Amino acid sequence: MVRNGQWVVKERPREKLGRYGPGFLSNEELMQILLGKGVRGCDVEQLARKTLVCLDDHIGILRTDFPKFLGALTAIKGVGTAKAALVAACLELASRFLEGNRKVVRDTGDVLPLISSLAGKKQEYFICITLNGGNRLLSKRIVTIGLLDQALVHPREVFAEAIRERAAKVIVAHNHPAGDNAPSREDVKVTENLAQAADILGIEFLDHVIITETGYFSFREEGFL
Repeated sequence: MVRNGQWVVKERPREKLGRYGPGFLSNEELMQILLGKGVRGCDVEQLARKTLVCLDDHIGILRTDFPKFLGALTAIKGVGTAKAALVAACLELASRFLEGNRKVVRDTGDVLPLISSLAGKKQEYFICITLNGGNRLLSKRIVTIGLLDQALVHPREVFAEAIRERAAKVIVAHNHPAGDNAPSREDVKVTENLAQAADILGIEFLDHVIITETGYFSFREEGFL
């Protein structure tokens, strides 16, 4: 992958998991880790996408008609009974551990603990936080690392996962390694672009937070949104 005229090595899902934690991986990357590998004619990325589409269509019957759910998964070439059972078990475990215990994000004060680790970073990390209609946390993931740039922080990169998750609301955040939490002209432009895209998509764009080691700036609190 080429970015700004330089080759960038794409991190594999397991490497990203070890470096950033599972919350920063996309659904497709998490599924790749679960499946392990693909089959001839269908690599693990393709297999993960097919499995996610199947889950999207059949997740509602996981508990009410498990044989049908299992049959839909095993009908995918490369997803045998063992992999299908692993996926189903992971879904059930996640539901038992997390259902009803997801963090509720109501204001900037609830966002800051989620992004506090960014304050001391030496590079700019731009992250996206997705919420359901009840303001419960769905996911937190890295969108880009490096200087904030409209070309890199494109709405499709920010909202693609939110759409797949059926998120109702989105918050974005990034750090300023230099220590000044005042928004730059580029920060303002990126925020405007994302707010316009969210409006078109029907996703509520709650805030853009800039964090440093000495404080933060909230576009919502300052009246920009």
